[in-house]
Amino acid sequence: MNNDTQTISIARHLVSKYQTRDPEEIAEALGVQIMRVFDFKRQKGSFKIILNVPFIFVNGNLSEELQRMVIAHELGHAILHKDICLETGGMLEFELFDMVSQAEYDANIFQATLLIDENELLDYLHEGYDIVSIAKMLGVNINLLILKIASMAEEDKEYDFKLPYVPRRDFLGTIEDNAGEL
Repeated sequence: MNNDTQTISIARHLVSKYQTRDPEEIAEALGVQIMRVFDFKRQKGSFKIILNVPFIFVNGNLSEELQRMVIAHELGHAILHKDICLETGGMLEFELFDMVSQAEYDANIFQATLLIDENELLDYLHEGYDIVSIAKMLGVNINLLILKIASMAEEDKEYDFKLPYVPRRDFLGTIEDNAGEL
């Protein structure tokens, strides 16, 4: 089982086990504390373990949609990279989609799987919606949606998605929070 497959499997298991895609509910069920911080400037979030208690810190000035994405991303670190966080003191996020490291890529695949229901996505695609409209309807950034579609195509070769391009591992870069418009 490769890293992507294992990451997708873990996220799917959590959605099934807790019957929700809400990263805050899943974090609470797993004992991960979420703290909103209002004095972050550029930082979107972080994951830290303090006195053996896992914490997700999220910039409380971001839109609800982006906070949800940051929490899902950091939850990915909490589940997939706890050992790295214990060694380094935690993960800081200035760029939500900076995928220059395997850990960031894994957290983004986890986030995409957790937040985006494949059946709902497929329904929208079959109904003829474009990816910009689908991203808006799902309340996610278009880059996350493209990552999800690409990972679905990689996982199941029967999917024949017509993407404008095939994203590279580091294609996402930074996203800005435009008052809730992702």
